[in-house]
Amino acid sequence: MRQIKITHSTGICIYVAGKKSAKKQLCSFFLHSKSKIRGWVSCEGDYEYALPFFDLKQLTMAFVDVRGYGLSKNIKGSYNTDEITADVDAVAAHLAWAKFSIVGHSMTGMAVQKIMSRLSAKVEKVVATVPVPASGFPLDDDTFGFFASMAHNDDAFKGGMHALTSEIYGQGWVEQKLKQNRNSVDADAMEKYLAMWSKEDFSAEVQGCETPILVVFGSEDNEGLREAANADKFKSWYPNYQQSVMATGHYPMIEAPVAYAKIVQDYLLS
Repeated sequence: MRQIKITHSTGICIYVAGKKSAKKQLCSFFLHSKSKIRGWVSCEGDYEYALPFFDLKQLTMAFVDVRGYGLSKNIKGSYNTDEITADVDAVAAHLAWAKFSIVGHSMTGMAVQKIMSRLSAKVEKVVATVPVPASGFPLDDDTFGFFASMAHNDDAFKGGMHALTSEIYGQGWVEQKLKQNRNSVDADAMEKYLAMWSKEDFSAEVQGCETPILVVFGSEDNEGLREAANADKFKSWYPNYQQSVMATGHYPMIEAPVAYAKIVQDYLLS
């Protein structure tokens, strides 16, 4: 198994795990490391819970830290889906991956929908984990202000973490997520990405995109991100749509890592 760190010419940081000869190349963009892109508050280590349960003889996984997060924390940018798409394309070229699949979580679950449309000749399959839809997640002024405050206000952040898991976990959960976030996420970038996932709407662009996509929902996620709120949108946009519903909140890779790894891997290798 190879585990190497690469710094791309843009400064975006990549961690690659798995054999070069593996059957599939997986670019995971979980707004953080490891070619899975991470979500809005996600931080270094989220995917480490699930990584041991992937078969790295069959998958080569590149984990990418997007601008402002993790090892790319100090890299500035525009913080939007166009930029994420361009960075993913550059990373894939750097790795000499002509074809790859991609996984995104939360706001990068939104970004992978643009990536699968813009880079349709390169992207084989997509997994969008508890994603914001391509139409965005519109917020009123007060709610937008609350989310913006999470980037700097610890109490607001902890309240947001409880909301994303329907308050099923204790204080230790929110304290740990707060510690991870503050250590690995640039607060200014986090606040600017908020405008991306709440205000962007590129649903017309992705309409009819034939790239196969699996959407993973969490039954205990925030109500606005659950199956009941969004499945019909995804079905109407994507002709090759599949879904899975896990008994988790917004972080299935942490809350149920063994089951999550199996769902993702089975889909990608099918």
